[in-house]
Amino acid sequence: MLMITRLHLQNWKSFKDSTVYIDPLTFLIGTNASGKSNVLDAFYFVYLLSKGVALEDAAASIRGGEDWIIRKGQAWTTLGITIEQEEFQYDYHITIKRDSIGLKFEQNEIYVSPIGKENKCFQDTKAAYDAATSIRVNLEMSLWEKDHRNAVAIVRDTLKSVFVLNPNPQAMRSYSKLSKELRMDAGNIAGVIAALKPDEKAALESKLSHYLKPLPEQDINKVTAVTVGLAKSDAMLYCYEGWSPDQAVDARGMSDGTLRFAAIIVALLTIRSGSLLIVEEVDNGLHPSRAKELVKVLREISKERHVDVLCTTHNPVLIDELGNEMIPFISFIKRDQEGNSHVCLLEEKGNLAKLMASGSVGDMMTNDEL
Repeated sequence: MLMITRLHLQNWKSFKDSTVYIDPLTFLIGTNASGKSNVLDAFYFVYLLSKGVALEDAAASIRGGEDWIIRKGQAWTTLGITIEQEEFQYDYHITIKRDSIGLKFEQNEIYVSPIGKENKCFQDTKAAYDAATSIRVNLEMSLWEKDHRNAVAIVRDTLKSVFVLNPNPQAMRSYSKLSKELRMDAGNIAGVIAALKPDEKAALESKLSHYLKPLPEQDINKVTAVTVGLAKSDAMLYCYEGWSPDQAVDARGMSDGTLRFAAIIVALLTIRSGSLLIVEEVDNGLHPSRAKELVKVLREISKERHVDVLCTTHNPVLIDELGNEMIPFISFIKRDQEGNSHVCLLEEKGNLAKLMASGSVGDMMTNDEL
């Protein structure tokens, strides 16, 4: 299975030179304006390019627009994405330069090598351009029998599977058309559920109800999407709560936190296996006492469906709920005196053991000790 394992940022927004490592469940923590959102923007940017969006339009879609994608004072930025599949590694490097006219591609290359040998075999490569994409593919001489177009397709297909979820509860409260794919804002959540085959719909609603059940003060007994109208082409999300078990509550009466949580669950259950799900402020709108339920969802469904999850949070309760075994999968982002952002692995923090002797990782977040 193809999985993204690393993102390397050079002169990207607030980052000078830093690497983010992607595991099955990865958390980014840091204070406001530390650079967490800039990491997510990088993934969204390469996703847009993989979908065929023009460079200028992709840059305009990122927070701050094209004026901010390159670190201030620099003329170029490079993003490096590492994708692993069994014994092979695909390293995609894209460099964008700014000149008097605007932005342009300076480098657009893929390096293919056996895993663990990238630094050695890249020195002895054979290269060719894919005419359809202008992507230069470099392969070790012994791997040349692998078609370079296959490498381009593999990288493009993997980047297309990145799903940036930013649930908008207000959008989720409206009727939505039946849909095959969840939108980034999850505004069509009811349409996606209702469009499934009857047995698939029943299975998804059962899991959604199971994971949402303990969220409010009184349990949610059932969640369902119901088609409406003569043509049955629209749908609305409904739930039955413990307060009034026989009275359905539509999405207009559901809380922001419940709807956001539902969107995360539906995304995990409907995006394709092997995808990377990205969620900013994953616990937004969720009461701290329900952090355990969120961690359970992220762990169980992502493992079951082979979906990697990258998310950010400011919630110390959520981080503590992960447990010490998750420390290797938590990175914190800080800015230096010059304003450059740096990604740091929590497990590599020099005084981590000493700090944890007097408190938890959540305490360190609260006391700004990272």
